[in-house]
Amino acid sequence: MANGLDQNLLTFVQNAVPEGRIVFCGEVASNETDYELFVLQQENRRGVLVITGDSADPSAKSLQVLFADTSLDFALSQSLIAPEVLSEFYALLGITRSPSIQAAATAPAEDIYPIGASLNTVLGPIAGFTFRSNSTSGILQELERSDAIPVSPGAAPTGSILVCPTTCCPAGPVSLGSVVILGPDHQVYGPDFRKGCAWACFGRLETWVEKYGAQNQLFGFLLRARPEQASI
Repeated sequence: MANGLDQNLLTFVQNAVPEGRIVFCGEVASNETDYELFVLQQENRRGVLVITGDSADPSAKSLQVLFADTSLDFALSQSLIAPEVLSEFYALLGITRSPSIQAAATAPAEDIYPIGASLNTVLGPIAGFTFRSNSTSGILQELERSDAIPVSPGAAPTGSILVCPTTCCPAGPVSLGSVVILGPDHQVYGPDFRKGCAWACFGRLETWVEKYGAQNQLFGFLLRARPEQASI
Protein backbone atom coordinates (compact mmCIF):
# COMPACT_ATOMS: atom_id res chain seq x y z
CA MET A 1 0.00 0.00 0.00
CA ALA A 2 2.98 2.33 0.39
CA ASN A 3 3.59 2.81 -3.34
CA GLY A 4 2.64 6.34 -4.40
CA LEU A 5 1.11 7.37 -1.06
CA ASP A 6 2.02 10.64 0.56
CA GLN A 7 4.29 9.97 3.52
CA ASN A 8 2.08 11.97 5.90
CA LEU A 9 -0.93 9.87 4.93
CA LEU A 10 1.03 6.62 5.15
CA THR A 11 2.31 7.43 8.63
CA PHE A 12 -1.15 8.53 9.79
CA VAL A 13 -2.80 5.31 8.61
CA GLN A 14 -0.14 3.10 10.16
CA ASN A 15 -0.61 4.85 13.50
CA ALA A 16 -4.42 4.87 13.30
CA VAL A 17 -4.69 1.16 12.52
CA PRO A 18 -2.35 -0.69 14.89
CA GLU A 19 -3.38 -4.14 13.65
CA GLY A 20 -4.77 -5.72 10.51
CA ARG A 21 -4.14 -5.66 6.79
CA ILE A 22 -4.73 -2.32 5.04
CA VAL A 23 -5.13 -1.77 1.30
CA PHE A 24 -5.39 1.65 -0.32
CA CYS A 25 -8.28 1.79 -2.83
CA GLY A 26 -8.19 5.38 -4.09
CA GLU A 27 -8.90 9.04 -3.49
CA VAL A 28 -11.99 11.15 -4.16
CA ALA A 29 -11.92 14.95 -4.05
CA SER A 30 -15.07 16.96 -3.28
CA ASN A 31 -15.61 20.51 -2.01
CA GLU A 32 -11.92 21.08 -1.21
CA THR A 33 -11.80 17.87 0.80
CA ASP A 34 -9.81 14.78 -0.11
CA TYR A 35 -11.35 11.44 0.84
CA GLU A 36 -8.93 8.51 1.06
CA LEU A 37 -10.53 5.07 0.92
CA PHE A 38 -8.91 1.98 2.43
CA VAL A 39 -10.05 -1.60 2.88
CA LEU A 40 -9.19 -3.03 6.27
CA GLN A 41 -9.15 -6.67 7.33
CA GLN A 42 -8.80 -7.69 10.96
CA GLU A 43 -8.93 -11.45 11.50
CA ASN A 44 -12.36 -12.70 10.36
CA ARG A 45 -13.77 -9.18 9.76
CA ARG A 46 -13.46 -6.86 6.79
CA GLY A 47 -14.38 -3.21 6.53
CA VAL A 48 -13.67 0.21 5.11
CA LEU A 49 -11.69 3.12 6.44
CA VAL A 50 -12.21 6.68 5.19
CA ILE A 51 -9.65 9.37 5.98
CA THR A 52 -10.21 13.01 5.11
CA GLY A 53 -7.90 15.95 4.70
CA ASP A 54 -8.05 19.51 3.46
CA SER A 55 -6.90 19.51 -0.18
CA ALA A 56 -5.39 22.95 0.38
CA ASP A 57 -3.42 21.70 3.39
CA PRO A 58 -1.57 18.44 2.61
CA SER A 59 0.10 18.36 6.02
CA ALA A 60 -0.57 15.62 8.54
CA LYS A 61 -2.42 18.12 10.78
CA SER A 62 -5.49 18.11 8.53
CA LEU A 63 -5.85 14.31 8.39
CA GLN A 64 -8.49 12.52 10.42
CA VAL A 65 -10.49 9.30 10.43
CA LEU A 66 -13.96 10.18 9.16
CA PHE A 67 -15.55 6.74 9.12
CA ALA A 68 -14.79 3.08 9.63
CA ASP A 69 -17.11 0.07 9.71
CA THR A 70 -18.01 -3.17 7.97
CA SER A 71 -20.14 -1.31 5.41
CA LEU A 72 -20.54 2.22 4.05
CA ASP A 73 -24.34 2.14 4.43
CA PHE A 74 -24.27 3.62 7.94
CA ALA A 75 -22.20 6.57 6.69
CA LEU A 76 -24.98 7.39 4.23
CA SER A 77 -27.78 7.06 6.79
CA GLN A 78 -25.94 9.39 9.17
CA SER A 79 -25.05 11.88 6.39
CA LEU A 80 -21.36 11.48 7.14
CA ILE A 81 -20.40 11.15 3.48
CA ALA A 82 -22.15 12.74 0.50
CA PRO A 83 -23.95 10.31 -1.88
CA GLU A 84 -21.79 11.40 -4.83
CA VAL A 85 -18.62 10.55 -2.90
CA LEU A 86 -20.11 7.21 -1.85
CA SER A 87 -20.92 6.44 -5.49
CA GLU A 88 -17.26 6.82 -6.37
CA PHE A 89 -16.28 4.70 -3.37
CA TYR A 90 -18.57 1.90 -4.53
CA ALA A 91 -16.96 2.07 -7.96
CA LEU A 92 -13.50 1.83 -6.40
CA LEU A 93 -14.64 -1.19 -4.39
CA GLY A 94 -16.18 -2.88 -7.43
CA ILE A 95 -19.68 -2.79 -5.92
CA THR A 96 -22.21 -2.28 -8.70
CA ARG A 97 -25.15 -1.02 -6.67
CA SER A 98 -25.56 2.71 -6.17
CA PRO A 99 -26.04 4.37 -2.78
CA SER A 100 -29.59 5.47 -2.09
CA ILE A 101 -30.90 7.97 0.41
CA GLN A 102 -33.37 5.32 1.53
CA ALA A 103 -31.97 2.20 3.15
CA ALA A 104 -32.37 -1.10 1.34
CA ALA A 105 -35.28 -3.31 2.35
CA THR A 106 -32.80 -5.96 3.48
CA ALA A 107 -29.03 -5.97 3.87
CA PRO A 108 -27.57 -6.64 0.39
CA ALA A 109 -25.36 -9.67 -0.16
CA GLU A 110 -23.03 -7.53 -2.27
CA ASP A 111 -21.01 -5.48 0.18
CA ILE A 112 -17.54 -5.10 1.63
CA TYR A 113 -18.51 -7.52 4.43
CA PRO A 114 -22.17 -8.61 4.20
CA ILE A 115 -22.55 -9.46 7.86
CA GLY A 116 -26.17 -8.32 8.03
CA ALA A 117 -27.09 -10.38 4.98
CA SER A 118 -25.43 -13.44 6.52
CA LEU A 119 -27.30 -12.97 9.80
CA ASN A 120 -30.56 -12.70 7.85
CA THR A 121 -30.15 -16.21 6.45
CA VAL A 122 -30.38 -17.53 10.01
CA LEU A 123 -32.64 -15.03 11.76
CA GLY A 124 -35.20 -14.60 8.99
CA PRO A 125 -36.54 -18.18 8.97
CA ILE A 126 -36.35 -18.53 12.77
CA ALA A 127 -37.47 -15.15 14.12
CA GLY A 128 -38.91 -13.39 11.09
CA PHE A 129 -36.41 -10.57 11.65
CA THR A 130 -34.08 -9.19 8.99
CA PHE A 131 -31.44 -6.48 9.08
CA ARG A 132 -31.29 -3.67 6.53
CA SER A 133 -27.65 -2.81 7.27
CA ASN A 134 -24.31 -4.56 6.92
CA SER A 135 -22.68 -2.11 9.31
CA THR A 136 -22.03 -3.10 12.92
CA SER A 137 -23.27 0.33 14.03
CA GLY A 138 -26.32 0.03 11.79
CA ILE A 139 -27.12 -3.45 13.13
CA LEU A 140 -26.86 -2.17 16.71
CA GLN A 141 -29.17 0.74 15.90
CA GLU A 142 -31.76 -1.57 14.32
CA LEU A 143 -31.75 -3.86 17.35
CA GLU A 144 -32.08 -0.93 19.76
CA ARG A 145 -35.09 0.34 17.81
CA SER A 146 -36.74 -3.09 17.60
CA ASP A 147 -38.70 -4.95 20.27
CA ALA A 148 -35.72 -7.23 20.96
CA ILE A 149 -35.00 -7.85 24.64
CA PRO A 150 -31.67 -6.39 25.87
CA VAL A 151 -29.55 -8.95 27.71
CA SER A 152 -26.18 -8.90 29.41
CA PRO A 153 -23.57 -10.24 26.93
CA GLY A 154 -21.74 -12.18 29.63
CA ALA A 155 -24.93 -13.94 30.79
CA ALA A 156 -26.72 -14.11 27.44
CA PRO A 157 -29.06 -17.05 26.78
CA THR A 158 -28.83 -19.30 23.74
CA GLY A 159 -29.86 -17.56 20.51
CA SER A 160 -28.79 -14.10 21.66
CA ILE A 161 -27.28 -11.67 19.18
CA LEU A 162 -24.09 -10.11 20.54
CA VAL A 163 -22.85 -6.85 19.06
CA CYS A 164 -19.52 -5.09 19.40
CA PRO A 165 -19.81 -1.97 17.20
CA THR A 166 -16.82 -0.68 15.27
CA THR A 167 -14.85 1.91 17.20
CA CYS A 168 -12.70 4.69 15.82
CA CYS A 169 -11.37 8.05 16.94
CA PRO A 170 -10.35 10.95 14.65
CA ALA A 171 -6.69 10.03 15.15
CA GLY A 172 -7.27 6.31 15.74
CA PRO A 173 -7.15 3.60 16.81
CA VAL A 174 -9.61 1.84 14.51
CA SER A 175 -11.08 -1.51 15.52
CA LEU A 176 -13.67 -3.28 13.35
CA GLY A 177 -16.68 -4.54 15.26
CA SER A 178 -18.20 -7.99 15.45
CA VAL A 179 -21.72 -9.42 15.48
CA VAL A 180 -22.26 -13.04 16.53
CA ILE A 181 -24.99 -15.44 17.64
CA LEU A 182 -24.68 -17.57 20.76
CA GLY A 183 -25.24 -21.25 20.07
CA PRO A 184 -26.63 -23.94 22.42
CA ASP A 185 -23.07 -25.20 22.99
CA HIS A 186 -22.11 -21.87 24.58
CA GLN A 187 -19.97 -21.04 21.53
CA VAL A 188 -20.40 -17.92 19.41
CA TYR A 189 -20.90 -18.11 15.64
CA GLY A 190 -20.69 -15.59 12.84
CA PRO A 191 -19.74 -15.08 9.19
CA ASP A 192 -16.00 -15.44 8.57
CA PHE A 193 -14.73 -13.28 5.71
CA ARG A 194 -11.68 -15.50 5.34
CA LYS A 195 -14.04 -18.36 4.43
CA GLY A 196 -16.22 -16.47 1.99
CA CYS A 197 -18.53 -15.34 4.82
CA ALA A 198 -19.40 -18.94 5.65
CA TRP A 199 -20.55 -19.42 9.23
CA ALA A 200 -17.77 -20.31 11.65
CA CYS A 201 -17.26 -20.85 15.35
CA PHE A 202 -15.28 -18.11 17.10
CA GLY A 203 -14.88 -19.85 20.43
CA ARG A 204 -16.64 -19.79 23.77
CA LEU A 205 -18.76 -16.87 24.91
CA GLU A 206 -16.35 -15.97 27.71
CA THR A 207 -13.47 -15.76 25.24
CA TRP A 208 -15.41 -13.48 22.89
CA VAL A 209 -16.51 -11.19 25.75
CA GLU A 210 -12.98 -10.99 27.10
CA LYS A 211 -11.52 -10.26 23.68
CA TYR A 212 -13.95 -7.57 22.56
CA GLY A 213 -15.08 -6.22 25.91
CA ALA A 214 -11.62 -5.24 27.11
CA GLN A 215 -11.64 -1.97 25.15
CA ASN A 216 -15.11 -1.80 23.59
CA GLN A 217 -18.73 -1.66 24.71
CA LEU A 218 -20.70 -4.84 24.13
CA PHE A 219 -24.45 -5.28 23.64
CA GLY A 220 -26.70 -8.32 23.76
CA PHE A 221 -30.23 -8.84 22.40
CA LEU A 222 -32.73 -11.66 22.34
CA LEU A 223 -35.28 -11.52 19.55
CA ARG A 224 -38.92 -12.15 20.39
CA ALA A 225 -40.44 -15.16 18.68
CA ARG A 226 -43.13 -14.32 16.15
CA PRO A 227 -46.37 -16.34 16.46
CA GLU A 228 -46.20 -17.53 12.86
CA GLN A 229 -42.59 -18.76 13.34
CA ALA A 230 -43.31 -20.33 16.73
CA SER A 231 -46.07 -22.50 15.22
CA ILE A 232 -43.84 -23.89 12.48
